[in-house]
Amino acid sequence: MTSDLRERPRAWADQLLDAMPSRAALLDAEGRVIAANGNWLSPPDCDPPDAPPRRPIGSYYVARLNPRGPSDELGSLVAGVLEVLDGRRRCFDLEIARDGPRGRCWYAIQVSAVEGAPRMALVTEEDVTSRRRAQEALLASENQLRTIITGAPIVLFSVDADGILSLFDGLGASGLGVSPERVVGRSVFEVFAHVPQMLGAVRRAMSGETAVTSAPIGRMTFELRCSPAFSATNHIEGVVGIATDITERARIERLKNEFVSIVSHELRTPLTSIRGSLGLLDGGVAGDLDPRVQSLVKIALSNTERLIRLVNDILDLDKIETGKLELRNELLDPVRLVEDAIAEISGFAEECGVILVREFGATCEIHGDRDRLLQVLINLLSNAIKFSKPGDTVTVELEEISSGTVRFSVCDEGPGIPEEQMSKLFRKFSQLDESDTRSVGGSGLGLAISKAIVDAHGGGIGVESQPGVGSRFHFAIGEGEFDRPQRRFRAESSPFHAASERPRTKDRSLDAILDLIDQSVVLIGSPNSDGDRSLTQRLHLRAKELARQRGLAVPVRSGLLRLSTVLNNLAASNNLANERDHRQALAEALRNLEDETRRQA
Repeated sequence: MTSDLRERPRAWADQLLDAMPSRAALLDAEGRVIAANGNWLSPPDCDPPDAPPRRPIGSYYVARLNPRGPSDELGSLVAGVLEVLDGRRRCFDLEIARDGPRGRCWYAIQVSAVEGAPRMALVTEEDVTSRRRAQEALLASENQLRTIITGAPIVLFSVDADGILSLFDGLGASGLGVSPERVVGRSVFEVFAHVPQMLGAVRRAMSGETAVTSAPIGRMTFELRCSPAFSATNHIEGVVGIATDITERARIERLKNEFVSIVSHELRTPLTSIRGSLGLLDGGVAGDLDPRVQSLVKIALSNTERLIRLVNDILDLDKIETGKLELRNELLDPVRLVEDAIAEISGFAEECGVILVREFGATCEIHGDRDRLLQVLINLLSNAIKFSKPGDTVTVELEEISSGTVRFSVCDEGPGIPEEQMSKLFRKFSQLDESDTRSVGGSGLGLAISKAIVDAHGGGIGVESQPGVGSRFHFAIGEGEFDRPQRRFRAESSPFHAASERPRTKDRSLDAILDLIDQSVVLIGSPNSDGDRSLTQRLHLRAKELARQRGLAVPVRSGLLRLSTVLNNLAASNNLANERDHRQALAEALRNLEDETRRQA
């Protein structure tokens, strides 16, 4: 207001006050309310609806305020109003709480001097109760979250699109061997180069996938869950993750596995002897048996063989989970492989009255471990037969789905699998019918072992099913771009281009990375000499140098950091067994780096 209100009609002031959305009033030189709008004259939300106004026209604004001292809210309000009326301040604002029968309300109060009207002030009161309560709720939530983070054995972290850690906090951080203040602002691929499981989960999350894995870090074991962080435009702008301390759970799982493994080994020897003895009795070595005795011997022999199969499955699973599963690299004919599986299972199919049908397309040869892939096929055929009725058909299909990749399928006409049960299929010791009266037996290990074997070959296994129609289990094995083995049979089998045939890019930075790969490939199969150690150390430093370049995609930068770590480990290795593992890791690191470099190019 730039003119003297005393010269304006009182009606003008009333109209101006009524146009204001908040509670508003004019005070004279004595602090008396001389004009107010309707909101001011209505009771505040903390009072009953029929309560009289707290500061009606003619009352003193600071009357009945009893401050406990000059520094509390009421004391500050009284002092501020008097300073504005005395001309010592032009404006004063404060948030203050008011209590009433209906609870507490908060108001943002502003007192402003009216220009040209000495010792006159405009007072506005805006109800900010909703905002204040939201702020308090947010603060309480943040405090609760902070308590959880700092008191629970977890770590919350976030990574931006360039791989830089923007958040790293939680009680579990000490178990990871890092302090939050030292890692925030640094590349996750540098800080955790020694935890490839974590970097793999971050890379998968950056590609839009939620990844869950576990990793031993020092003396502790963490479960890592990484999810993509999306922007308002639905673009991936980073990764958010949580690391949970599962050290105790992993210890108990390890003890359980060791116990199962020991018991299984101890059981296999006597069971083999029992099976041999029962087989001799059943074969008539001890003379002809009474029919009733013969029947009992057959039952004992059948159940002994069932126990041996269970023990073998448990031992296979133990090998898989401890990383001791060894795969041979053989050139296989898929048709011959399926024929061998059918020949082995045909007796069981005939006994169950199930017809086996072959539908083979033209296929190429594949690389893999014959015995293990045969085990997968027999598991799938056995399941299909068990869940089929006499007279049903089980079909085995072969198809080359891409160059070098063959898909094996086993189709049945059984009861099918409900959608909600699909997630249980490949878990160990899992049965879809877990009741004591289930009609089909089994340990619940077959599909878990099959999946692990297919995964070890770099393939994928899946299922399609419709209740009442049947199921189709399928797996693919091959050397396609997305089907390369995760664990190579030998380091030398890593599928690199020869240096002379590798095409170059138009990007000098990427060509430098391809040159690094050319120089590093020679280290995969050669023994570790002093010259090799010197070369390995130089290449380790070169990989770190290239990783610092600007403009590299995050997967390429992470691949370089991973290669740098592997080369450093290889250079420091003085144990033949460890050296073989490091060369295997080098082959994998080089292959992944070449793939990611090609993608960026």
